[in-house]
Amino acid sequence: MDEASGSGHDQTDFAKPGRATLEQLTAQMSQSLDDPCIKVVLEAVTGFVMILNENRQILAANRELLEALERHDSGCIVGLRPGEAFNCVHFTEGTDGCGTSKHCRTCGAVLAILAAQMSGVPTTGECRLALYRDGKLEAGDFRVRVTPLTIGGCTLTAFVLHDISALKRREVLEQVFLHDFLNALGGIVGWTELMKDADQHTAAREIAALAESLKEEVVAQRTLLAAERGELVANCREFDVTELMATVELIFGRHPSASGKMLSIALLPGKTQIVSDRVLLLRVLVNALKNAFEASAVGDTVRLWFEWREDTPTFVVQNAGVMPEDVQARVFERSFSTRSEEGRGIGTYGMKLFGERYLGGKISFTSDQDNGTRFFVFLPSWKPSERIPGGSSNVLTPHTANGKHVLLVDDDEALLRLGELLLVRLGYRVTGCRSGAAALAAFGDAPDSFDAVITDWAMPQMSGEELAQRLSEVRPEIPILVCTGMGESAVPNPAGLKIHSVLGKPFTFQSLAEALDRAISGARSDS
Repeated sequence: MDEASGSGHDQTDFAKPGRATLEQLTAQMSQSLDDPCIKVVLEAVTGFVMILNENRQILAANRELLEALERHDSGCIVGLRPGEAFNCVHFTEGTDGCGTSKHCRTCGAVLAILAAQMSGVPTTGECRLALYRDGKLEAGDFRVRVTPLTIGGCTLTAFVLHDISALKRREVLEQVFLHDFLNALGGIVGWTELMKDADQHTAAREIAALAESLKEEVVAQRTLLAAERGELVANCREFDVTELMATVELIFGRHPSASGKMLSIALLPGKTQIVSDRVLLLRVLVNALKNAFEASAVGDTVRLWFEWREDTPTFVVQNAGVMPEDVQARVFERSFSTRSEEGRGIGTYGMKLFGERYLGGKISFTSDQDNGTRFFVFLPSWKPSERIPGGSSNVLTPHTANGKHVLLVDDDEALLRLGELLLVRLGYRVTGCRSGAAALAAFGDAPDSFDAVITDWAMPQMSGEELAQRLSEVRPEIPILVCTGMGESAVPNPAGLKIHSVLGKPFTFQSLAEALDRAISGARSDS
C-alpha cells in the first residue's frame, strides 16, 4: 500500500484506502509544524484550515477549526481525515473511513482533494456536510479550496473550508420562498380584481386557498430556520392519525405539485392513536409527499399509509420512480435537488431534521425497480407511563368559552380585528386595544372582569413585555399569552414574566383555541 499501514482495505467504494503509520504521522506532523510556510498558512488564512498528507489525513489545523470542533489542540485530530474530524454521518460507511464510501463519490471536499493531488494545482469546490453534534443532526454548506504543497520533498495539501451556509440559506429564501410567495400573492391580486366580474363565491374560495398557500410558505421557512438554530420545541401529545390523514388529503386536494396526479391514503389495521408533535409530523409528511409528487408523472399515483411495525408507529410515502444512485447518496443534503432550480432541495433535508432531531424518530428510504421510491417515517412509541417530551399524553379539547372575557392587544388594526373575529367565533367576549397604554387603562378599570390577555410582543411606546409586567403587578394570576412573528426566541424569559404561552404569527384557529384553553384551565386549577 505504498507508504500506508496495513490498517486499510484493498477495495473501497471511492478513494484509495490506506493510512500512514504512527511513526510516519509523527514525522510528517513535526516537519509540517516546523515549516515557516505552513505556520503562515495556519495563522493567516481565514476559515477552517487543515494540512493533509497524501493519505488525506490531518497533520495540523488552525485555531479557528479547533475552536469549532471544541478541541484543545490539533493532537486530538491528527491522523483523522476531514470527514472524521467533523463527525460526518457517512464516514463510518466506507471500508476505510472518510472518502471511501459510495456517498463520498459526490462529496465536493473529497473530489477537490483528489483533483488537487492528481493535477498538482489548486482546486476549488463546494461541499455539504451532514454532521452529528451532541447527538443532533446539523448541516452546513462550505466552499472548499485545496492547494498542493511540497515540504521537504513530501507532497502535502492545504485544505480550507469557508462556511457559506448563510449564503445558501439566502439563496433558498430568494429562489424558493420569494418565488412561491410572489406566485401566491400574484394570484390573490388577480382574483381580487376579477371579483368585480367573476362569481364572487368562486373568487373568495380561490383567494382563501392562495392565502393559505402563502401562509404555508411563510410558516415552513420560519420553522426550518428555527429548527436549524435549535430554537424549535416539540410539543408531543396524543392525537388520532385519522384526523392527520384528513388534513393531508385536504392540503393536497389543491396543491400545485399534485396537479394531474392522484393521492391514495390508507390506514392499515391497528390502533390510530399515537403520540408526537402533530404540527412537525405534518410538516414531515407534507415534505415527503411534495417530493413524491414532483418525482411523479401526470397520471401517477402517490401512496401514503400508516402502519404499526411491532411497537413502532410508521408512515410510508411511495411513488413509482426510482432515484439514480448518485441522487440517493445526496438526497438528505440541505440544498441538493434533482430539479433544475439550484437551492430547491430542502424538503427531504427538512424531513430528516424535523423527524430525527425534534421528533426523536428515524427517517430512511429505499429506491428500487420493484417498489419504486419509499420514504419511511419511524416514530418512537411512548407508553402511557412515560413522560412525553414537550407535552402531555392527554388530548386537549378546547372548552366552551361560555362568554369568558379576553383582553386583546395589537397595534396592527387589521390583525386586531381578525383576532376579535376568531375569539368571538370561539365564544369569548373581547375587548380590543391598539396600544399597551389603552390596554392597561381598560384592565385597570375592571381587572377582575378579564379571564385572559393576548398581546402582541413588538409594539411602539409600550412593548408587550412591559405590558405583561404591569398587568402582572395588578393581577399576578391573570393568564397572559404573547403573539410574535419573530419566533419563540424573541421572548427570552416567558416564565419570569408570568407568560403562559407564546403564539407564533400567523397562528391558526386551532392553535389559538388550544393555547387559550390551556392558559385559562391552568389558571383555574391554580386558584
